[in-house]
Amino acid sequence: MVIKLHDYSELGKPQEITATRLEELLLTLTDRSNSLQTISTANMLSTMDKLYRSWAMPSHPMYSKYRYVGLAYLLSFIRSDALRQFLHRGLRHESAFDEIADLGGFQGIAVPKGVVGHWVAGNVPILSIISVLQAILTKNGSVVKLSSKQEDWITPFLHYLSKCGDVGKTMAESVVVLSYPGEWKEVNEQIAVHCDVRIAWGSQEAVESVAGLQGKWDSETIIFGPRLSTSVVDTNLMKLVDWDKLAQDIVLFNQLACTSPHAVFVKNGHMEFAVKGLERAMCKIAQRSYFEPLDTGEASKVLHYRTAARLRGEKIVCSEGTEWTLHLYDRLEPVKGHGMKIISLIPYEREEDIVPFLPDSIQTISHKLPSAELKNLVFASRFSGVSRFVHIGESHQYDIPWDGMLVLDRLVRWIRVDE
Repeated sequence: MVIKLHDYSELGKPQEITATRLEELLLTLTDRSNSLQTISTANMLSTMDKLYRSWAMPSHPMYSKYRYVGLAYLLSFIRSDALRQFLHRGLRHESAFDEIADLGGFQGIAVPKGVVGHWVAGNVPILSIISVLQAILTKNGSVVKLSSKQEDWITPFLHYLSKCGDVGKTMAESVVVLSYPGEWKEVNEQIAVHCDVRIAWGSQEAVESVAGLQGKWDSETIIFGPRLSTSVVDTNLMKLVDWDKLAQDIVLFNQLACTSPHAVFVKNGHMEFAVKGLERAMCKIAQRSYFEPLDTGEASKVLHYRTAARLRGEKIVCSEGTEWTLHLYDRLEPVKGHGMKIISLIPYEREEDIVPFLPDSIQTISHKLPSAELKNLVFASRFSGVSRFVHIGESHQYDIPWDGMLVLDRLVRWIRVDE
């Protein structure tokens, strides 16, 4: 087995390194964090704005490479005004590192925890950038273990960030990016002992392996494990644009994200309206350039799924090919994460009736409901494990809190100051 170092200064083939060289790199992480601490948040945000403006140009290599696989989403996140609001929500004050500020109940300043380790998932590569960027903006050094299942988005991100002046270079230098077989426990342990915070994204097996690592006595682990999401709609409120937004939520990230809806609960059984609206929207979005077709193996599974459902007497509405599949139920059914653009349409009468059919791993419920019905759903399902209730079309919008956690708050240490 081999450890590979992904050097942001070179976008070519990663460099193979030894465990001894890895240890030397890990020992530099504190110094990398210290360098970040000399940069004001305002200068960081100004630098991110430069990166945003360059990536938004059609002539930029990142634009042409990633425009159909999440670049627009990333650009909306890294805009300086968006990041300023993000820091304000997560840290109570966007300049909490640079001045004694009113932090909601106390005055004080924030300081970084030190070194953050990121074990990132392969299903949504863009989350690896968001994970690292949160550490950079909180002035922590980072070491990243890439998933073997994902394309490396982080190294190009750091490469072009380093081109945005001295501040960008210092921000990029705060991150060490590695790849190696995930089952290599010794390397995981070697990294973990240097981390003040460990962030794990991915499958249950992946996050459990990180959670079990021994680190510093006062370190902590933040787990973003496997989750499923769903939608709840009142068809009386759904307009054509809302069905389009729902379809987009379904197909973005190829329905592999924890935030991807796998079922739509339909109020009062108005299934004919739901089928008509979502069928039109799925036909429309399947023509978009960013729509990802299934591979041969997945297509075969979808055909088998459709056949099995029809043999059970269940109704399937689908594309002529294997682009998308609507599975219509006549009663409440548990939410299942089939993926492959398979969406269950499930009728319900009362919001509280939905709760027993939500998965234990429920994350996001996107909705189009009257205020009173939304309130009923929130209070009925609040102990189910759900983390977010968001509008249709905003399922994938990364925000605070995430998975029920104020993530930025856990990357810093607070110092109270009574003046």
